Amino acid sequence: MKRKTFWNILFLLLTIGCTKESVSIRYNAFTIQGGIINDFNSPSRGGSSETLPAGSRLTFYSQGGLHADELLLSYNGSTWEGESPLKWEDTQEPADGMCFCPPLYRSHQSFYPDGILSDQLYARATARHGENIHLSFQHLFARVVFDVSRRLNSQISQIEFIPSLSVISVTPESGEIICQESANSLCMKKNEQGKYAFLVPPGNLSIDIRIHMITGECYNSRLEAYSFASGHEYTCSIKLAGEEIGISTVEDFIAFTHLINGETYGERSLEEFGEKTGERMTYHLLNDLTFTEEESARVQMIGKYGTATSSEKRLFNDIFDGKGHSLSNLHFTQTVDGNHYAGLFSGISENGVVKNLILNQAVYSKDKDTRKTAFLIGLNRGEVNHCILRDCTIEKINSSFDFGGLSYQNEGIIINCHIDKIYLNSKLQCGSSITRNNQNGKIMNCVVSNCNLRKAQAISGFICTLTNNGEIQNCYLKGNEGDKNHAICLKATDAKIRCCYYERSSRTPIGNVSESNPSDSIIYYGHTAEEKGILPTILNQWVFDSGKRLFPHLTFCLWEKGENLPAILVSP
Repeated sequence: MKRKTFWNILFLLLTIGCTKESVSIRYNAFTIQGGIINDFNSPSRGGSSETLPAGSRLTFYSQGGLHADELLLSYNGSTWEGESPLKWEDTQEPADGMCFCPPLYRSHQSFYPDGILSDQLYARATARHGENIHLSFQHLFARVVFDVSRRLNSQISQIEFIPSLSVISVTPESGEIICQESANSLCMKKNEQGKYAFLVPPGNLSIDIRIHMITGECYNSRLEAYSFASGHEYTCSIKLAGEEIGISTVEDFIAFTHLINGETYGERSLEEFGEKTGERMTYHLLNDLTFTEEESARVQMIGKYGTATSSEKRLFNDIFDGKGHSLSNLHFTQTVDGNHYAGLFSGISENGVVKNLILNQAVYSKDKDTRKTAFLIGLNRGEVNHCILRDCTIEKINSSFDFGGLSYQNEGIIINCHIDKIYLNSKLQCGSSITRNNQNGKIMNCVVSNCNLRKAQAISGFICTLTNNGEIQNCYLKGNEGDKNHAICLKATDAKIRCCYYERSSRTPIGNVSESNPSDSIIYYGHTAEEKGILPTILNQWVFDSGKRLFPHLTFCLWEKGENLPAILVSP
């Protein structure tokens, strides 16, 4: 029986011998596809990319199952083609290669046409034997952007940058960059935007700066040695002495979080970022900042306030003014002592203020951490004014923990805040959008919109879970999802809840209300009221009447009809 089978197979091979070569070619042949260029800082939810145009060329180097050395390929908009078909070697080894666009040759000499380091893209070409290769290109060098203040930029004629290292060669098989110490000057004429960008080799290098003024004077400055990473962008600010003080760059913010916690950070000082106002410092955020995951890991939690007797009890006692700017793409992954409240700020004191700040696209991803966690502030005893959480995700968390959104515990004032699009992608015990516990605190003139807390396992509330001897006034909710959440809160004890508006709810707006609670004007609003634009008017009426009369020391934002929401807060 076995012998018969063998001869059948042999006969089959003999009769189709004329196509045997064709079968082998189809197996050995492969294609190289892909022309996506990842932007500097690597694309994330806030990243971007572009595609190489047809006609682009690259050099392909490979070892193992594919052998190529300076193989020139052209892009037709879909695949990369050479003069002859690409084939796998007669081996089962995988391919380990590199591609460079524009083409990079071993004899390549000049990386500085016109004295400027030119952009070099690369893609790792790795695949198992017999598979096709798909390329995704990265930038080989780092990009530096010097942001010159408007006042200084108006006075300069040109500016020179002198990096301490220059590129002399690149090893094609690995992409290793060989540098030498140099003093090549890159001279740029004044531009009206005040932004001067160029590429530098990755590594630890410094940059000397020579500023030429229109008056003929020349000033020297220096960016001290810093470790630049391939494919990343770095922004550095240059301004005149005495100009607006504040946090201008990601590196500034990282330094601030270390210094405010009493740690040294190179030669930096807190005085660079703030100014004295009475007994407190006011720290200013001067630009929108976007963080990579690596940079997020270097950001320290501001302050430490713990629940255990032995834990540190240090609260932020100053003013942080975001000036309407955003901190984007912060990843909360650092381990925090489980005894501490946690957030960007561990906690703020009775005198502390965090205002005019946007936390955008933050990601919380920790399964072993403190039980008292929020995105912005763990414990608030001061004032949180006109802050926004937008597109923030709880990616991973211990399922037995709770999460508070803006603040875990509020014992102070939360006013004029907007919580928009918080996503819960991991099961947890309870989840609220503004605060977990409103303990003797006030939540006023706020909105919670489009939050998805469906994965919360226990009943809670969108504004808070519990409020005890606290107030919730003049707030509204729109488009939130979570069948286990009450619109306002789960339990209210000795609380004042007034003039709050909810769009829909599968549960009562408040779960358990004690009889002593003076709670009224908890109103369901329908599409008719929304279409007529009534909600902004009603909310503003409370601001002009009860708000200013009962809280004359506070500043309330007004409301107007939004494009996608019935009411939005107007910046003060």
